[in-house]
Amino acid sequence: MVLHCLDGKCVAEPSAVLPADSALVRVGEGWFETLRIERDRAMFLEAHRTRLHRAVQAAGYDAEEPLQLFDATAAALVAAHCEHVSLGEETSTIGRLRILVTPRDSGGWSALGRCEPYVPPVQAYRSGLRASIASLPHPQWGRIGKSASYHWSRYAQREVEARGADEALLAREGVLIEAASAALLWREGGQWYTSEGQGELPSVTLAELRQAGVNIGAGVLRETALPHLQALCLVSALRLVVAVREVDALSLPEGTVEAQSLRKLLLARHDA
Repeated sequence: MVLHCLDGKCVAEPSAVLPADSALVRVGEGWFETLRIERDRAMFLEAHRTRLHRAVQAAGYDAEEPLQLFDATAAALVAAHCEHVSLGEETSTIGRLRILVTPRDSGGWSALGRCEPYVPPVQAYRSGLRASIASLPHPQWGRIGKSASYHWSRYAQREVEARGADEALLAREGVLIEAASAALLWREGGQWYTSEGQGELPSVTLAELRQAGVNIGAGVLRETALPHLQALCLVSALRLVVAVREVDALSLPEGTVEAQSLRKLLLARHDA
């Protein structure tokens, strides 16, 4: 069942509509966070909240009201999801939660939330993903947070899906920065690395892996280095960690076992 929430209150789908004077409707300004509901709780909720806080403040706004709406929306949707799970009305106990906040011309903020069952990509976990490098250069907009102006990512994703790939990789001047919906994590010389300082969005899930004790260095992944990698993974809030088996017909070393170990670390950290 798909659940909706407007300004902290669960509503029917026809009422889940942002006001016309919201900045999202007018100019596409807003921020969102996507979270995984696992075992009756949103994973790494406080870290997602902190990232949203920083993005709103960096844009010059007072973050108090949007964070209050974010908290109320998350609480309402997690509770509703768990209730439906307990009644046996969901196809999966895992949920996909997305919350968007946007300022309004009339003053104040609006928040729109959506929650639905999420079925993890078991086949991708087993065999890895096929990725392709999009022609659209990475915009390097990570500093503004997880912006609602996300059409560049969707454009890239549709482009590579037309080629038969599962996920778009975004590059600029020959440097791979992130995927359409995930951070990059690669293993080279026995060491894990991720892209930092290239304009990528700070990854909550990567930060949690570091907190779990995984040594992840800051690196630069050039397209020419792909044949030399020991593993390449995508890291995101929903899939957690999934291996990439191929990039534009270039086969990569098997990384599914390592990806599984990293997923287990994240789930254990969530349970702690």
